[in-house]
Amino acid sequence: MTTNQSAWRKRLLLPGLLGVACLLAGTAHSVSAVPAKPNLVLIVADDLGWRDIGYNGAQAKTPNLDRISAEGLRFERFYAQPLCTPTRAALMTGRYPWRSGMASGVILNHLHYGLPLDETTLAQTLKKAGYATDMVGKWHLGHETPAYLPTERGFDYHYGLYTAIDHFTHMWQGGLDWHRNRKAVREEGYATDLLGDDCVRLIKEHDFSKTPLFLYHPMFAVHAYNQAPEKYTAAYADVKDEDRRKLLGLCAAMDFQFGRIIDALKEAGQLDNTFVFFFSDNGGNLHAAADNGPLRDGKGTYYEGGVRVPAFAYWPGKIEPGKTTEALAYVADIYPTLAALAGAPLPDKPLDGIDLAPVLFKNATASGRKEIVFMLEDSERQRRGALIEWPWKLRRSANPKARSFTFELYNIADDPSEKNDVSASHPELVGRLSARLDDLKKDAPPAFWKKGDGQAPKGWKAPPIIGPDQETD
Repeated sequence: MTTNQSAWRKRLLLPGLLGVACLLAGTAHSVSAVPAKPNLVLIVADDLGWRDIGYNGAQAKTPNLDRISAEGLRFERFYAQPLCTPTRAALMTGRYPWRSGMASGVILNHLHYGLPLDETTLAQTLKKAGYATDMVGKWHLGHETPAYLPTERGFDYHYGLYTAIDHFTHMWQGGLDWHRNRKAVREEGYATDLLGDDCVRLIKEHDFSKTPLFLYHPMFAVHAYNQAPEKYTAAYADVKDEDRRKLLGLCAAMDFQFGRIIDALKEAGQLDNTFVFFFSDNGGNLHAAADNGPLRDGKGTYYEGGVRVPAFAYWPGKIEPGKTTEALAYVADIYPTLAALAGAPLPDKPLDGIDLAPVLFKNATASGRKEIVFMLEDSERQRRGALIEWPWKLRRSANPKARSFTFELYNIADDPSEKNDVSASHPELVGRLSARLDDLKKDAPPAFWKKGDGQAPKGWKAPPIIGPDQETD
């Protein structure tokens, strides 16, 4: 380990250790001391729009999410990447996805790459700290060889999908993508319900007296294809737009299963010993009738509607209820936050995430984060970059052959809807932030995603079962 890496790790670990020490000492609103190793439950919605969660004034009815978030801490400025795979890469590594070549595009069924094997995942870190590591849901970090799969990246157990599916048939592009521990499973049922059932089963069957539980539940709801059973869409019979009605049904299904997981923890007597964090992997997909208002645009863009997502933390007796924070936070922050709670050492590679303990448990109004670097790319596909240096957001773009960039600059504190591009009136700031992107780009390897990767090769057809194992349970 280099001297710089060592200093970086010490700076990252110290706030987490101090946060855990403060927790162990208790706070004014704590009802009990914090156990050395609490259970950790991480639930990730897929493509959830900013206003498709009830507490943001939405048309969607999400009573469980509304109630639990009201009893916890809501994040007003939590940021993810604008697409599935990059967010999951940041979550599992605690590092910007451009550091691993994973910030561009998503791993579609026909693509052959995955999260680089020299990255230490969150599951590997928690497993070393003595946790049972269970994953139920969508992976999207590689499936071409067994080495890329969840059960080879630190998870004891995985049930769910690798890429994307039809919510009812579990098929996509002619192949089945539904698995339990690397073996394909052919079974009937609505995906959100089946995944929820498995989460509840795992909680009920787990022996908490022996090992703490890390349950990672990346839902497939409310991802596109707008499929929902009538039991979830019935409350929206007056919504005339069919896509919107079914998306609202997906929100209802997501909310119902979230509530079941919380109830299962309560029935197991573990609710007061469990840290729960919920967020969306990116903004809502406007093509699937999502509602990100008043934020601009949506999934796939670096505007606020694509990267600013609903998020909250919940831990009865440890997180003061009824609070909302404006602290700047980013998906990579979850890694060091959970590692600190678990008492787990961090990996050798320096992290870009920071421990959120002061915000979560001490009511700190700032996280210490001033910058989020979403994208650095100069490839055959395009030249682009995006970052936040609070309160400014810079977006730059050009085609591969262009000699100069087009810039947009927004003050997202004063202009969260990004209606007023002020780049022309702040040329020095634009120049400094653009130079920051250029400097960081020196550390960015080439992106795995290449020109044309969005389309499967002509004549390509998915295998009967996506993934390396062709057996069926």
